[in-house]
Amino acid sequence: MKHFLTTLFLAIVSVSWGQTLPFDFESATSGMIGYDGATFTIVDNPDTAGNSSSKVAKIVKVNVNDLWAGGKITSVSSLDFSTSASSVLSMKVYTTEPVGTVIKIKLESPYTSEVDAVTTVSGAWETLTFDFGIPAPAGSADLVIMPQPHTNGGGNTFYIDDIEQKPGLVATPRLGPPITFESGTNPRHLFDFESAISDVVPNPDISAANGSAMVGKITRYLGAPWGGSKIEFVNNLDFTNHPQITMKVWTNAAIGTYVTLKAEKPFWGEERSVQTTKTGEWETLTFDFTNAPTDMNVLAFMFDFVAGSSNVGDGSAGSTFYFDEVKYANVPLGSDEGLELAPISVYPNPASDRWTLSNPTLTITDVIVFSIDGKLLEKVEPKGDGTVDIDASLYPAGIYLAKVITTTGEEVLKLYKD
Repeated sequence: MKHFLTTLFLAIVSVSWGQTLPFDFESATSGMIGYDGATFTIVDNPDTAGNSSSKVAKIVKVNVNDLWAGGKITSVSSLDFSTSASSVLSMKVYTTEPVGTVIKIKLESPYTSEVDAVTTVSGAWETLTFDFGIPAPAGSADLVIMPQPHTNGGGNTFYIDDIEQKPGLVATPRLGPPITFESGTNPRHLFDFESAISDVVPNPDISAANGSAMVGKITRYLGAPWGGSKIEFVNNLDFTNHPQITMKVWTNAAIGTYVTLKAEKPFWGEERSVQTTKTGEWETLTFDFTNAPTDMNVLAFMFDFVAGSSNVGDGSAGSTFYFDEVKYANVPLGSDEGLELAPISVYPNPASDRWTLSNPTLTITDVIVFSIDGKLLEKVEPKGDGTVDIDASLYPAGIYLAKVITTTGEEVLKLYKD
């Protein structure tokens, strides 16, 4: 009986210790502990100008040699990043460390995944978001916050607040190559790892070598040499019938910089690395996966990396890489992968005073307008009837890009102004 009561008591205690989001730190928060030598405490807000909270959490990386020091909240229950209502983790951060400082969120006990974000200000509060990608984890785990991973401590101080789950876009998984970014593939398909941050952006150099309007972008910040991004397909990569993969690459990094593609499955991967032959220009690189296993459905992109490399990123132009048209070499790119999505209509196009965007089967949430050279011009919200009107009279004659964000994905349209 005594053993039974002890077991029952432990079960009750373990349930009572379960923590649930959000965390605002206005009062004592159970389960807060320092991680790998850091302190993790609740203190007065150092800057209420950017965050009206009275109390916030403070992490200090005390010891020089503790690269992974941070804060942990144990037994966070009911995590679910698989639905659009809660697919993104949001957290306010304040630090005087330089812009470009990496903040890592790791889910462990059990380990499921880890996601990085990068600061864009210093000495002010900002809200960072962490997208856990496809497939999104769910369940209960310890939530670990690691500021400046892979980097020595020694008093580095970080304040955090308002950790919560927020709505985001859950992308439909891609079936397989090709990967282009005109439509179909969007940032939610790319899962970043080890201090690399990916995005889908306007092509920095529209030319005969690559006339795409939108391309993928990966910037490597200070972290592991193997930092990169990956995409998981529904189907396995078919290296029997399609042994080579080609990819267009643009970077300001020096000629001879390694570019690595890695095909993966759990506990196994096959890497193929080639070197760039150009800088500041698009080029097509070929990766030969002849005799590679055919039961792998993940493709990872790692730039400035080859086996044994110790190179790390610094967020500069030399650590920034654009890529596009990832496909089997012996299969023509053909029509756009966006044919999997219902097309979004734009009329009139060309226009003199107004463009109207609509689709009867999709819900448009936002439209972002860019100049042809990638400058952000405006963000337009849909009207009550689901259509979006863009005032063309604001712009001089020319070609513009409209990134259309829907509840199922993203598409890029060209807008022509008379």
